[in-house]
Amino acid sequence: MKKNMTFEQAALRLDEIVAMLERADLPLDESLKLFNEGAELLAFCDTKLAGAKLKIETLFPENNAAEVEDGSN
Repeated sequence: MKKNMTFEQAALRLDEIVAMLERADLPLDESLKLFNEGAELLAFCDTKLAGAKLKIETLFPENNAAEVEDGSN
């Protein structure tokens, strides 16, 4: 995984990996390599999304209060 990869690039690569693994015609070693890469990309994307959510919650705290009150969290 590239160190300066964007969320969009990581998500696109993750989609490519899923498509390759779904074909099921890869050797086991290649499948495991792709699976590990996919796991790293998923963790990267999760971290990016969590950071974006935190920024939004910080910028718009009133929206968070409304979600908690109506249970739509």
